Amino acid sequence: MLKNLSLKILAYLALIIGNISRRQRHIDPGIVKTILINRTDRIGDAIVSLPFILELSKRFKVTVLTSAYNDRVLKDIVSTRLVSDIKKVAAPEYDLYLELVGISGLNTFLKVKAQGLCRYHTGFSLGPLNFLLDYSLNQNPVLFSKKHILDSYRLLLKESLGLEIEINDAISLDQHLKKPADFNFNHPYLLLNIAGGDKFRGPGLEGYATILNKLEFQGLIVVMDELSGPNLEEFKKHVKKENLYYLEKDYSVWELGYIARNSLLYIGSDSGITQLLSSLTNCIIFFAAGSAYAWRPYSKNAYTLKESSGLAIEETKNSAGLIKKVVYWPIWCRPCFDIGCNGSYCIKGLDKISVFEEINNTLKALS
Repeated sequence: MLKNLSLKILAYLALIIGNISRRQRHIDPGIVKTILINRTDRIGDAIVSLPFILELSKRFKVTVLTSAYNDRVLKDIVSTRLVSDIKKVAAPEYDLYLELVGISGLNTFLKVKAQGLCRYHTGFSLGPLNFLLDYSLNQNPVLFSKKHILDSYRLLLKESLGLEIEINDAISLDQHLKKPADFNFNHPYLLLNIAGGDKFRGPGLEGYATILNKLEFQGLIVVMDELSGPNLEEFKKHVKKENLYYLEKDYSVWELGYIARNSLLYIGSDSGITQLLSSLTNCIIFFAAGSAYAWRPYSKNAYTLKESSGLAIEETKNSAGLIKKVVYWPIWCRPCFDIGCNGSYCIKGLDKISVFEEINNTLKALS
């Protein structure tokens, strides 16, 4: 906990220093035709930003700067360019660079800046290096923010370009989904992702097993894990139910998307793959170390908050009528930096009675 607190203090000091060095140059949107967006970070961050990128693509020619890892997914949806392919250019190839990552994207930004790839540069705070941006929104898009990250992106666009856009809370990815050859189960079934406990993202294996054993669902429950399924065998030791099917081979992102799209409900911890799978169906997402404000499923409709046994449970329906729920402990030290602490207070209790009661109530509403 002390390490997390120290990192937060340093991050806050960086914002204070950044406020001194920031520039607020208004960029005329009329001269912006092409935009390069940095999405070289985690795949989950990239997935969350898709509604923003797709809306921006209706007005500008947008290229997304990707890592080799992210490019495998994003290239199927948007125009991409690998960060490893950046070379020195004689004249800017893009009118505007959008730094959506903040200070953690500093290395990529400096590379783009040094190679003269873009005419103007705008983004979230780079701390003392804010002066390198033509416009800097002096906030971290996640840390200390009470907004969804998509609303922070909208604010950046409004403040730097004077441009207001609406973002859809439900986008269709059906054309990219692929039915696995060996998956022949019909709706309705549940999809449970047990990954994330070891990364301080949600319940551990025993916690998920407790939840699973208490579910009042007679249909099939499909259980998945992270790549290679390192936790499945241990998980099976704690499970008493028999109506289970384990995804024991590695499926592509779009195959998993197909399975999620056809499920009645997705249950999992906050993660990159959860951001994708939860967008395709009804979902209940656990947040431990991560920020529920920034990363919960985006919805134009307000979330309602209730507390049960000390847990916070937020619920909404998006414009497609899909139920979105998030569950977390509202303790003062959240969010942290995915490094956890000795107490792991944000994880303990996520298997409380109120959790599986909430899931059972959701299943009844969907029946």
